[in-house]
Amino acid sequence: MKKGDNIRLRADGRYEARYIKSRSESGKINYGCCYGRTYEEAKEKRDYQLQRMSHPKELNLLILGAGSHGIDVYEIAKSIKVFSKINFLDDDISKKDVLGKWSEAEDFLSEYPVAIVAVGDEDTRRKWTEKVGDMGFIIPTLIHPTAFVPDGTDIGSGTVVCARATISTGVKIGKGCIITSGSTVPRKTVIPDWGYFDFDKIIHYKEEYNIVSQ
Repeated sequence: MKKGDNIRLRADGRYEARYIKSRSESGKINYGCCYGRTYEEAKEKRDYQLQRMSHPKELNLLILGAGSHGIDVYEIAKSIKVFSKINFLDDDISKKDVLGKWSEAEDFLSEYPVAIVAVGDEDTRRKWTEKVGDMGFIIPTLIHPTAFVPDGTDIGSGTVVCARATISTGVKIGKGCIITSGSTVPRKTVIPDWGYFDFDKIIHYKEEYNIVSQ
C-alpha cells in the first residue's frame, strides 16, 4: 500500500487525503479532507481542491432535488449572483435542468464544486448533505437578498433562508436548516441541525427550538 503524502486508508475502505484549508489567527491549522475509492482518486481530488484554492474561479452550483423546494433554492442561488451555472440532480431526470440522478453526484464534482441538498425531509437532507460533503463538495449557506439577518448570526452550512424571512438578534441556526419565506425567528431562538422553521407553526417549536417569550 502506498504511504505518505498525508493520505491514509480509512476503516471504511476509502482513502482520505488531507490538506491545509486555513489557519486561525493563532496559527492553528484547519485541515480539509477529500475521499476516494483509491489512493490516486483521493490525491486527484485533493490536488484539484488545492489548485482551486490557489487559483479562484467562478463557482457552479449543483442542487440535489428539483421539486418545489429545489426550485426555491434555485431562485435564491440565482438572486445572489455568485454562481456561474446552477443545475439539478434528481431521480426524475425528465425534469428541467436535471443533469443526472443523486447517485451520480460525484461525477459532477469537477464542474460543480458547490452542492446543496434541497428537500423537505429531514433525514434525507441530513444523509445526503453528509454524503456530498464527504465527496468533497463545498456546502454553501444560501440567504435570499430580501431576508434580514443581523451581522454575526450563527448559521450552519447547508442552511437556506428564504425570501422576506427575518432573523432576530441572538439566534443560532444549525446545519442544513430551512427558514421558510416570510418567517420571523424570535430573539435567542436555537434551531438545531436539519431543522425546519415555519413561523405559522411556532406553537410546535417553542420547546424544541428554545424560543424565548418576548
